[in-house]
Amino acid sequence: MIQDKSKLGPAVLWGAATAALYWLLFQYSGSFELLAHTTLDVCVAGDDYYSQATAEACTAKGGNFIDGVWWYVFAPIAMAFALSYTHGNFTGLFWDVVGLKAKK
Repeated sequence: MIQDKSKLGPAVLWGAATAALYWLLFQYSGSFELLAHTTLDVCVAGDDYYSQATAEACTAKGGNFIDGVWWYVFAPIAMAFALSYTHGNFTGLFWDVVGLKAKK
């Protein structure tokens, strides 16, 4: 089954890094969702987010007004790039270990 044992170690390492990043994403998905929703001013009422709300309208709905921070958008984007990079490296090494190559 294993065709190239020299790439087995790096494949396991990249696979572990990918699994760790997925675990972080699912463990802290609520935090990532909050960061994504609060890049603009937002009203949080229960589980609902209302963008372009004023503090007065938010209070009328019984929610909390959160001032947006524009650079919060970089956290979900950084996680997406990190997952893409680690998963791509793992997948490439995995197919090398198994011995599958594209036709040339």
